[in-house]
Amino acid sequence: MTITKIKILKNKVKVYFDKEMLELSKETYPNFYLYVGKDVSKKEFNEIKEYNNVSSLLTYALRIRNKVTYSEFKMREKLYNKGANKKEVDKVIKTLKSYDLIDDNAFTLDLVSYYDSLNYGKNKIISKLKEKGIFEENISKLKFSELGEIKKANNLLPKLEKKYDKYNYSSRKDHIYKAYIDLGFSSEIATSLSNKIKKSTPREEKEKLKKDYLRAKTRLMRKYKGNELKEKLYASMCLKGYKYSDINELMEEEE
Repeated sequence: MTITKIKILKNKVKVYFDKEMLELSKETYPNFYLYVGKDVSKKEFNEIKEYNNVSSLLTYALRIRNKVTYSEFKMREKLYNKGANKKEVDKVIKTLKSYDLIDDNAFTLDLVSYYDSLNYGKNKIISKLKEKGIFEENISKLKFSELGEIKKANNLLPKLEKKYDKYNYSSRKDHIYKAYIDLGFSSEIATSLSNKIKKSTPREEKEKLKKDYLRAKTRLMRKYKGNELKEKLYASMCLKGYKYSDINELMEEEE
């Protein structure tokens, strides 16, 4: 293959052959002795092409890495999405690692520290790490102390109690338990902390019952009447955790 023309542009260099054209980056071009009239073997042509691809991929990787930290898995995923093959991706990853721009161990510890500051439990932290593409071998090295988990759960309790304050004691307890599970804590810790919440006074429970009762009645009256409405209301209040005696008393007062 003979080079017939070389066109140097602002950000790239176009090298023309008899039937093909290579568009090279400004980083690639100086690394090969190229001139018009030079005969290039198929092997050298492929080497130039591969070097150029890797150079372009590395430039892309450095650009996105300057904005966001990526795990090795996620960076590989980004490169494959650009059309790179495994050999090219391996070369880019190796270069990034040599400059400490990819370090899954350090990245994992940074993420854990951040999620700990948000008071996430172990299970949610592990789930978040997997979303970030952290390999299982890195996750398996992590240690989560029981005391640390309990401390984080305790930190969250005042906020959760305030969030679910409008509910009666039983519903509030259920909501807080589910919130702890969603935040990644074990069922044991979720049970222990939800049992710590402040109980409502009998008067507070009855006030909440009246509000929930009227709200449910307004909704159910559109579809039910008479005894059927009464049965649906009773069942709805029971599901919310109100005492049978308080429900009966309210219904009797209404009648």
